[in-house]
Amino acid sequence: MDLHKIDTYIQLGDLLRETVDQLEKDFLMIAVNFNIEKPVNSYKQLSDFTLHLVNALNERNPKKILNLMYRIDLSEEKVQKEMKKTELNFTEMLSEMIVKREIYKVILRKKYSV
Repeated sequence: MDLHKIDTYIQLGDLLRETVDQLEKDFLMIAVNFNIEKPVNSYKQLSDFTLHLVNALNERNPKKILNLMYRIDLSEEKVQKEMKKTELNFTEMLSEMIVKREIYKVILRKKYSV
């Protein structure tokens, strides 16, 4: 799916805003502020900001990345498997996986809420 289609899809039904809220909540649970400038208007903006934060965590406190992965239910095995087949560097790949996982959580919540 290309970036334009992703942006179009996540704009529907406040999915982007809810994903930002979910990221803020989960990063705060590991004592990291997710202070993205709002409104967030695109997947790329969200992805770039997340990459910046993951890079900073990787340099200063890699244990927090593991805590975040646990918090959002992103297994080390999935990350290692993805790392073997991607051309992205570690933090690019991980930040993409984090954002996609959070989008998935929001979609599941919407699907199963009454």
